[in-house]
Amino acid sequence: MSCIIDIEPPAGCLVRFVSDLHLGHERCEAPAVAELEPLLQGVGMLVVVGDLAETRPCAWQARGMEAREELRHLCREHGVQLVEISGNHDPDTPALLARFWSGRVIAMHGHALYKEVAPWSWEYLRNKQACRELIARYADADENLESRLELSRAMCQLTPPILRREGIRNPLLRGFMHCFWPPQRPMGIVWSWLTCARRCEQFARRFFPAAEVIIFGHMHRFGNWSFGKRRILNTGAWFKHATPYVVDMRDSRVISYKKYYNSETNHKN
Repeated sequence: MSCIIDIEPPAGCLVRFVSDLHLGHERCEAPAVAELEPLLQGVGMLVVVGDLAETRPCAWQARGMEAREELRHLCREHGVQLVEISGNHDPDTPALLARFWSGRVIAMHGHALYKEVAPWSWEYLRNKQACRELIARYADADENLESRLELSRAMCQLTPPILRREGIRNPLLRGFMHCFWPPQRPMGIVWSWLTCARRCEQFARRFFPAAEVIIFGHMHRFGNWSFGKRRILNTGAWFKHATPYVVDMRDSRVISYKKYYNSETNHKN
């Protein structure tokens, strides 16, 4: 079964793109699902571009999967078609990439931009050899899009999530160690922020050169870039120290790209 889906929204349908809600995660700053109704107002289709919820085996899995079902139910109640795209925190979602409006618009989580998925992550840094052996088994991942996408899913399933440093009682020290150790972790994060747009453009030139708009997440940093006639948008994250953005489109045109804020919730971004 293909991990790529093609979607043709009805004419005039408002399609809203978001990503990285991370429902269930202890650092998630999205409102309770019941308070996400404003996100659905006037929308015909909601596209979550990966990491909707925590569904990998971890301490937050049960809570994440329950919240995902709540969001699905909320969308059905409001007559909004929900399109889910797999991210590295919800690899059980079948679709890894969606082409809209005959491929003029591409939505993907963004972890497939890196064969390592997240080369700055503890999962990769602690399991480099196993990760490299898995990458070697996908020899055509530089030329075959489906192979590249399936590699990203396999990488997410290879190692269990590594949580914050256990055994460190001081929360400030634990947070510091989580973010800044080993040193290549913060260096990798900053480098990924600085280069993600160019990397996405190179990925697009290789695999979908006709795309006019590409929407991705994964980086937890919003961004709006143009490369010639191609526009690349990152939707940030509903996560601590990040900001969620939404992309609204109608008939393959970007209507708005804006920060999401709902004053009726406890969301602070």
